[in-house]
Amino acid sequence: MTTVPSSPPPPATAPVSGPSVPARLRIVAWMLFVVALGLTSMIVSVRSTLMADISRSANTDVTHEVKELQNFASTGVDPRTSQPFTSTTRLMEVYRDGQQLTDREAVIVYNHATGKATQASGASAPTLDLTSTDPLFVKMLQSPSGATSYGSGEVRWARVELEPDDPSQHLSVITMSFTASRVDQLNATIWLMVGISAAVLVLTGVVGLLVARQILRPLRDLRTAAASVSTQDLNRRLPVKGRDDIAGLTEEFNGMLDRLQEAFDGQTQFVLRAHQEISGPLAVMDARLASQPATRTVLQQRTQIAELQRVLDDLQSLTQAERRDFAHPAPDVEVTELARTLLDDVEAMAPGRWKFDLRARGTATLDVERMRQATGHLARNGLQHGDGPLTLTIAPGTDGYGRSGLEISVTDEGPGLADDDVDWLFERFTHGEADGKPRGSGLGLAIVRAI
Repeated sequence: MTTVPSSPPPPATAPVSGPSVPARLRIVAWMLFVVALGLTSMIVSVRSTLMADISRSANTDVTHEVKELQNFASTGVDPRTSQPFTSTTRLMEVYRDGQQLTDREAVIVYNHATGKATQASGASAPTLDLTSTDPLFVKMLQSPSGATSYGSGEVRWARVELEPDDPSQHLSVITMSFTASRVDQLNATIWLMVGISAAVLVLTGVVGLLVARQILRPLRDLRTAAASVSTQDLNRRLPVKGRDDIAGLTEEFNGMLDRLQEAFDGQTQFVLRAHQEISGPLAVMDARLASQPATRTVLQQRTQIAELQRVLDDLQSLTQAERRDFAHPAPDVEVTELARTLLDDVEAMAPGRWKFDLRARGTATLDVERMRQATGHLARNGLQHGDGPLTLTIAPGTDGYGRSGLEISVTDEGPGLADDDVDWLFERFTHGEADGKPRGSGLGLAIVRAI
C-alpha cells in the first residue's frame, strides 16, 4: 500500500548531549585520578626530600673531613717524635692511617712539586683518573669546592691547601663525597613505591567498580523500569530502599508513574465514555434516516454518520490497544481458515478487485478478530489510494528479532511512498494525499501498528 504525504512529518527529536560513558566508570575514573594524583605527589615529595637529604649529607661529610684535616694539621703531632709535623707528606701519612673513610668518601693528595696524585677511597667510591686529561680532576684543582654530576648521582668536594715554607712539600688535599650509591638505593625505593602505588590503583579501581555498581544498582533498576514503562504496563512500582538520594529519586519515579496512570486511566475512561455517549445518538439518527426515502441527501447523511461512527470505533480501538487485554491470542488457529475469513472480509469491501496469495500452511497463535481489524484497515487504505487490483498475501515471515510468524500484507497500485514517509504515516491522524478521493480518519494505520 502506498500513499503520498500531504503534511510534513513531525520534527525529529533533538539529539541528546552529554557524556556517553557509564556513570560508574566516570565515578571510578575520577576516584582513580584523585588517588593517582595523591600517590604521585607523595612519591615526588618523598624523592625530592630524600634527594635534598643526600645532598646535605654529602656536604656535611665533606665539611667534616675538611675541618678534621685542618684541625689535625694545626694541632697534630708526629707519633714518632712527639713533635709537630715537619713534613706535609708525613702529616698526610699519619692522617690517612687514622681516618676511616665511609664507603662513599674519597681523599686525593696532589703534590705540586712532583705533579703526582694519590687517592684513598671508600668501598663504593669510584677511582678517578688523576691526570691532567681528566676534566673533573682538573676542575677540582682549580676550584676550592664544588659539585657536579657523576654517574647516577653527583660528587661534592672541597680542597685544602697545605703550603709549608718548603715548596717541595706543597700539597693539595681534596676531600670528596659521592652520592651515586645512595641515589641508586633511593631510586630502587622509589620504584618499589611506584609498583605498590600501581597495585593500590588497580585494587582501588576494582573495589571502586564493585562499590559503584552496588551503589548505582537502584539507578539501573530505575532505568530498566523507565525503559519498560508503556501505556500497557503502568502498574509497576520500584521498591524504595533506604533514605538516601537514590531512594528519594525512586519515590519521585513511583509518584510520576502514579500520575501517569491516573492521567491515562482518565483519558481512557473519557474516550470510552465519549464513544458510548455519541454512538447512541448516532444510532438513533441513522435509524430515523433509514426509515425515510433513500434520497441523495439521506444517503449522504447516512454515509457521514457511518464515517463518524467509524472514527469513534477507531478511537476506541486505539484506546483499547494500549491495554494489556487488548488482544487475546488463541493457539492452533488454522492458517487456511484465517485466510478464508480475511478474503471474505476484503471481498465484501470491493468485490472482484482482489487477488489472493496464500504461501503459509499449518497453525498459528493469534487473535483472529484483531487480524481481521488490521487487515480491514490495510484493505481500506489500499482501496482509497489505488484504482487497480489489490493482492492479499499471507506468507511465512520473521520479525526484527528473528522470530518466525505470519506476514499478512496488502499490495496495491498506489502512487508510492518515499522511505522517509513510511514511519510517520503510522502516527495518529496522519493523512496522505487522496487525489480528490475522500480521506479517512487518519487512524487506520495507527491501529494496524498497535495491533
